[in-house]
Amino acid sequence: MKFKLLVTSVFLLLLSCGKKNKNPEPEPVAAFDKQAMLTNMADNIILPNYNAFKISLDSLISAYNVFQSSNAITDFQRVKQQFQTAYLHYQKIDLFEFGPAETVIVRMNFNVFPTDSAQIKTNIASNSYDLEAALNLDAKGFPALEYLFFGNNRTENSVVAGFNSSPNQKAYVSAVLNNMFTKINVIINSWNSSYRTAFINSLGTDVGSSIGFLINQMNYELDYLKNAKIGTPLGKKTLGIAIPDKCEAYYSGQSIEYALQTLTLIQQTYSGGNGVGFDDYLDHLKADYNGVPLTTQINNQFNAARNKLTAITGPLSTAVVTNASQVDAAYLEIVKLLVLLKTDVPSRLGVIITYQDGDGD
Repeated sequence: MKFKLLVTSVFLLLLSCGKKNKNPEPEPVAAFDKQAMLTNMADNIILPNYNAFKISLDSLISAYNVFQSSNAITDFQRVKQQFQTAYLHYQKIDLFEFGPAETVIVRMNFNVFPTDSAQIKTNIASNSYDLEAALNLDAKGFPALEYLFFGNNRTENSVVAGFNSSPNQKAYVSAVLNNMFTKINVIINSWNSSYRTAFINSLGTDVGSSIGFLINQMNYELDYLKNAKIGTPLGKKTLGIAIPDKCEAYYSGQSIEYALQTLTLIQQTYSGGNGVGFDDYLDHLKADYNGVPLTTQINNQFNAARNKLTAITGPLSTAVVTNASQVDAAYLEIVKLLVLLKTDVPSRLGVIITYQDGDGD
């Protein structure tokens, strides 16, 4: 009797399960294709930007070699044009300081500003220096070249005459350019040989993942824009006293143009350009901000920051003194954007911010 009851119970249980399977629960939302996003980042943003920078640096080196031989002012003018093109293209790779670029330490080798003019003069006078030494980090890269090419309130004729009368100065510029050439080739070769594959197959969001690197570097770059490129010259760390010579590209007066390019790269990385990006990932997760899509809020804030930066008149080194309120307006919009990218985006994607910006926000 007990055996019959047991069999009956099992039969009814199986029948019950069978009925439930006729009306299954809705399938879960499909997982976001993170590999497609990372592939887009690698193939359509990171590698093209690296390659474009290398081409611009090669063109600068070629132009400088011509000037070294000719000593002609027209060839020197070509050098300055190529320099500004290369410096602008550098702004398009600065964010990607992970993997091979982290090993090379691109930012510290290519763009420590303000440059140490006294150390540069010492190096040139002695004609003996180690560009890999820590004491020369702020005596090489683009800021050092800018100082030598544009001078400090010197005429173009005076700058050219200085080069023509100083073989040591010519040799120093060649050494700085070759140092950069070697490092960028190491990075590109590493991406092409193995790192790209590792990058697009790192599909987690944990510390050390490709997504973790990108989110952290986007925020680091935005912090860097806010602090080093805008806030410090404006006087945010000196009780409101402006420090014009702390501007990036102080001698050539291109600070605002480079700041805008930095903002553009951050947005391109966030959106994936014309392909799959973090905005698609956030929309997939239905992330919202006070009742509106988080991506809408972020896009609006990118536009607000860009509009305020574009509105700054004159070189930034002049604007921080003569029109500080205009620069401050741009600074405040960048702060608002940073809150969204540094707080809301990582929390939605499960990414931990691991870097320290040093100013507490």
